[in-house]
Amino acid sequence: MKKLKKILLINWLYFSKELIEVGDINFLTGKNGAGKSTVIDALQIVLLGETNSRNFNQAANEKSQRTLESYLRADMDDNSPYSRRGKDFSTYIVCEFQDEMEGSSFVTGVTFDCRSDGSYRDTFFIYTGTLPENCFIEQGEAMEISALRRFLKQNYARAEFYDTQKEYRRNMLAKWNVHNEQVLRMMKKAVSFRPIVDIQKFITENICDIPDKPNIELMQQNIRDYKRHELLAQRQQEKLDALQQISRLYQEMNQAIDRCQIQKFLVRWAEKEAAQTEIDQRELERTECKENLANVNEQREELERQIEQKETRRSELELACRQSNVFQEEERLLNTEKALRDEQKKLEQGLQNLEVEIKREARHLQRFCGEIQELEPEELLIPVQEAANTAQKAYAVFTGDEKGLFARPVELFETGQQAAAELSDAVRSAAHKTEDRIAELKKQADQKSAVLANLRRNIKDYPHGLLLFKDRLEKDLADKTGHAVPVYILADVLEMADERWRGAVEGYLNNQKYYLLVEPGRYQDALNIYDRLKQEAEYRAFGLVDIGKLREKETLRPLPGSLAEKVETENKLARSYVDYLLGRVICCDTAEQLRCYKTAITAEGMLYQGYVARALRKGWMEDAFIGRRAVQLRIDHLEKELACLQEELRHWQPLQKQLTGLQEPLFTQRFVRIDVAQKQEDYQRVQTIIKEIAEVKNQLSQLNLFWLDEQRRIIEQLKEEILAFNKEKDAKNVQKGKLEGRIHQLEYEILPEKYQRYEAIEDVLNEEFTKEYRETIGVPRYRQELVRLKKADVIRKNFGDSLAQSTKAMDGAQKKLFAARREYAERFKPCAFQIEVMDNTEYEEERRTLQESELPRYKEKIRAARESAMEQFQNDFLAKLKSSIDQVQEQVHNLNKALRQAQFGTDKYQFRVGPNPDYLDYYNMITADELMEGESGLFALPFQQKYGPLIEKLFSQITMADDTQLNARKQSELQENIVRYTDFRTYLKFDLETTDQNGSKQLLSQTLNMKSGGETQTPFYIAVLASFAQLYRVNDATRFGNTVRLVVFDEAFNKMDSDRITESVLLLRKMGLQAIICTPPDKVSDIMPIADRTLLVDKSGYRMHIIPFGKEMQNEGSTGDPESSAG
Repeated sequence: MKKLKKILLINWLYFSKELIEVGDINFLTGKNGAGKSTVIDALQIVLLGETNSRNFNQAANEKSQRTLESYLRADMDDNSPYSRRGKDFSTYIVCEFQDEMEGSSFVTGVTFDCRSDGSYRDTFFIYTGTLPENCFIEQGEAMEISALRRFLKQNYARAEFYDTQKEYRRNMLAKWNVHNEQVLRMMKKAVSFRPIVDIQKFITENICDIPDKPNIELMQQNIRDYKRHELLAQRQQEKLDALQQISRLYQEMNQAIDRCQIQKFLVRWAEKEAAQTEIDQRELERTECKENLANVNEQREELERQIEQKETRRSELELACRQSNVFQEEERLLNTEKALRDEQKKLEQGLQNLEVEIKREARHLQRFCGEIQELEPEELLIPVQEAANTAQKAYAVFTGDEKGLFARPVELFETGQQAAAELSDAVRSAAHKTEDRIAELKKQADQKSAVLANLRRNIKDYPHGLLLFKDRLEKDLADKTGHAVPVYILADVLEMADERWRGAVEGYLNNQKYYLLVEPGRYQDALNIYDRLKQEAEYRAFGLVDIGKLREKETLRPLPGSLAEKVETENKLARSYVDYLLGRVICCDTAEQLRCYKTAITAEGMLYQGYVARALRKGWMEDAFIGRRAVQLRIDHLEKELACLQEELRHWQPLQKQLTGLQEPLFTQRFVRIDVAQKQEDYQRVQTIIKEIAEVKNQLSQLNLFWLDEQRRIIEQLKEEILAFNKEKDAKNVQKGKLEGRIHQLEYEILPEKYQRYEAIEDVLNEEFTKEYRETIGVPRYRQELVRLKKADVIRKNFGDSLAQSTKAMDGAQKKLFAARREYAERFKPCAFQIEVMDNTEYEEERRTLQESELPRYKEKIRAARESAMEQFQNDFLAKLKSSIDQVQEQVHNLNKALRQAQFGTDKYQFRVGPNPDYLDYYNMITADELMEGESGLFALPFQQKYGPLIEKLFSQITMADDTQLNARKQSELQENIVRYTDFRTYLKFDLETTDQNGSKQLLSQTLNMKSGGETQTPFYIAVLASFAQLYRVNDATRFGNTVRLVVFDEAFNKMDSDRITESVLLLRKMGLQAIICTPPDKVSDIMPIADRTLLVDKSGYRMHIIPFGKEMQNEGSTGDPESSAG
């Protein structure tokens, strides 16, 4: 076998120069960060032939930021003598292997020439021999690549440098006698161990040498070809179907047209016959009307002669009456009576109108006075109620229903006028006072509402100008000092310690709670500013407290039980002033206790001071300004006051409305003196007229009217006879007008229209129907229908109703045809065929062409393309998949053969491979015996019957037609399907079977989630070691089995217990493998006793070293503690 003997590291991170000797089982350990993975990453570059930093430190830390650049340059302080930053240097990673069978050695390695500008160049090399004694160092520096070339050429016969990493790997594997790059993939996976999560993925990626996937591009193209031809044929078939539909619809339209044509003819011919019948009837009517008109004219002439005779007789009698004396006297008396009655009516109307107005006024006033007197007596209303009482009595006489109001004495009117005037004056005065009171209440309510609005925004309603004065002081002080100087309002910095005493504190302090406080050191500046501002009216009334003087002159210790104890503050200025103001005012529970002290007060506001007791004003006590609760207390207080104001407004507003409801009185002095006097005169005149009318009637009764009445009777009789003759004449006139109108209508309207309509029907018949059609089809059919239906009108009605439906059906058939043609033209572009034409020739010719030639040609192309696709499918897809499956199954068989030789503890392991249940149909098709038997294969009828639909399904999964525009999602699905269905692993299911000493078997996939970390690591090592054993051909004793046996594990056995680690190492030895096992120090006690060589990585500052411990060293009395040794 071929073994790794030495590892050389020069200028690799913090390794300056390190030569590491290795044995069969090597234990590489050290503290975290000491450099274990630094050694492993260096080994990976030489063993894998890759400088890709993605391989670095993966097992130790998946998120490691270590790069090749950082390993070469080394991150350290630039002042360190070991720093390589900004320098030219060379790095070496070299491995020496010994061929025990041949008794020879060879070296593989890589060197990097690094320049101060940050660039570098790497070269891999292999030569036969051992590492030189100088370890590629001359004059204290590692050789550059050019010097190395010269050195190897001079000292070694067979030395090769490689331009590409691929070429290096190929020659390295040849030296190893492996010739299979799967060993490199396995080594990479062994170094970067991951916990087993998916047994299927683990086995296929770590155990099987994955064959190349079948190339399906040609097959895809063949499938696309036949699918394209199939689509084209399908499209041509769709075109043919559409054209046949158009042909059927064209026939249906022609049938509908013929049906409409005969029905239309029958209707038109029946209309012509009916028109002729109407013309005959109207001509007969015109003749009868003319005969009736001649008779009516004769009757009219006779009536006119009789009317003229009776009018002459009536005129003669009326003239005789007018010329008689009796008639003339009667006429005079009647005219006199009429004039008197007209005058009487006019005067009485005037009297009645004014009398109604006076009574309405009296009733309104009585009602108003009654309402006023029902109100609660108030000082403001007493004059109004007294005046209302007087007015009620004065107006009582005017409220009755009796007539002759103006027959009464004028004194009654004068009394009413005086009472109304007094009432108006009293009401007006009371209304003015009420209006003033309401205005005052509204003003107060508005003021309190404004204050409430500010309070709800947490703005206290301090006296006008206080906040302006405070802001002005702060601004001027800031301008003077160059920094902000706070000015405090006393009430703002105080809090009540006991709310029960708030009223006493608020009332006692009164305006003093609005005083301003400044720091003693700024008081003189503030005083000067105040002195300058004192002329401005809004700044005059506020106090500025001199706290400095106060503290200097006064004793500020408040007495126990004083009012000062009821107030709290964190402001020292306020505390001093409150203690001064309230510290001598003693709080008493009752008034009786007040006299016991010089100055004392009760919570209810009784103050004893200067030997005088007095009550604090309620308003002062209720004005809450002190502390945070003051705002809410003032809100509550003001809300109550505002409610009282609104309640009072609700009392006065209706009263004001009632007082302003009194109208100006009708009874004015002018009304009584002029209007009433005039109506009293009119009343007397009416009485006189009544007497005069009676006199005229008396004179009329004395006239002799016998002859005159007789004449009048005869005249009335003549009038009635004339009236009767005129009525009869009027009737004849009406009859004459109707007859003349009808004759005119017949001659100038009806008959011309009938003749015109008849001619129009004939024109339509001549235009729509040829003479041949009428004679051979139309008229014979009409005669048949006339025999059946008897009348032209019945024919016209019956076929007219049917014609509407037939026309609708014809239009529908035409629309369907045009719609089918339009859909055809839109669907099968480009299409130049006309759509809305009555001829169907173009479509018929296209239909015949498709049916007789194009479709058969496409079907032949489909058959040929499908056969080609199927042949490719069989040879390049199914056959290769079957070959891959057979190859993997053979690999698993060989692995299992190796595993039967290797027992892990009491357990034995075997890999299981079989069909994936999810893809069983596909697996059966791929591995079907009949597929590869005989000449037919895929085209054999039994195979097609069994798997034909599955083949089509598979085609649709991995191929899209050429003309299919795939969106991103569809494209992604297609790629996923191609990856899935061209991968042999899709059709297989892998597992690892464990058999314990009792013969009990378990599958890893079923127990994976229930196993510990060590239990899941065990299958990994078993599988990997079995794979390496197979790849290295460890059981082959011939020269073919003379291979490298190296396995590298980083962060190995970290989840295993001691027994499993021991078993793993024993398995390594049993399989004849060489191993470098990198683990943390916590595994030292488990691995060191069974390892051939323990390599401790030690780091001190920016330097790393390897301290070796061999078995012989352990036997000589080593402590076995590499960490303590490193220390």
